[in-house]
Amino acid sequence: MDQDKLYRAFERNKAERLQERPKIQDDSARTISDELPLSTATNVLAELVPKDTLMGRKGSLKAMRNPEPMTVNEMKKNRLVYSGMKNRAVLNAYRELRIKLVDESEASNITVMISSVDASDNSIVTAMNLAISFSLDFHSSALLVDCNPYGTELQSLVTSPLTVGITDYIMAEAVGLEDMIYPSGIERVSVIPPGNNPSSAVELFSSQAMQDLVYELKNRYSDRFIVINAPPVLASSEARVLTRYCDHTVLTVPYGKSNMDNIEDAVEALGAANVSGLVYQQ
Repeated sequence: MDQDKLYRAFERNKAERLQERPKIQDDSARTISDELPLSTATNVLAELVPKDTLMGRKGSLKAMRNPEPMTVNEMKKNRLVYSGMKNRAVLNAYRELRIKLVDESEASNITVMISSVDASDNSIVTAMNLAISFSLDFHSSALLVDCNPYGTELQSLVTSPLTVGITDYIMAEAVGLEDMIYPSGIERVSVIPPGNNPSSAVELFSSQAMQDLVYELKNRYSDRFIVINAPPVLASSEARVLTRYCDHTVLTVPYGKSNMDNIEDAVEALGAANVSGLVYQQ
């Protein structure tokens, strides 16, 4: 399969992708636990979230806490994009990706999954930069959810110490929603780490609790965009599970490390209708 064929396949499946995306069941049937319906659980979680950490449903973006802002030098070192950077081509590439994803969506906010074609690529930088590109709009915020339990890079890209994460939240009732959402050090960008239960990740991500969590994270704030970082498609099963929760899936292709056979295999594994496009990385 050459690049022209891939492009035509993506274009042909845009309408199919929107039609086939699984519908989340009604609120009356959705539960975060066996005991609490969503309406009750949402109220409980809202009471638990500290007002100085996250926005209230009617809160201001300015209320988002960022106690340890990241410096420009730190962002340069971590290969992160930022407003005013000299390499405008890189910044504009992420802006263009953001615009294309939003334009293909009907909702005011979206959930995007990033996964690599290269089985050895566990980098989270592309996912973080996409999250930052959403936050550059002063009327929007972004939440990066790291669902790659095999990667360790997130801690080096944020200023907050990370402890519990998404797998801990799903497994332990004692871990609250507010316990796993951390300021990143970047304005209007928060992060959720993968947690401490990598061996159970596939089963946890397949659970009803995970579906409920993604729904809650997306719908709590209408101006919040969610970026899910997944493990490489061909190296694990997590990406294939996570794509069901997303409006878009973007595959990253490390320059010079992946051939067309790998790209075709990755697209086939996820289903062409679920893949919005490719991002080539240098």
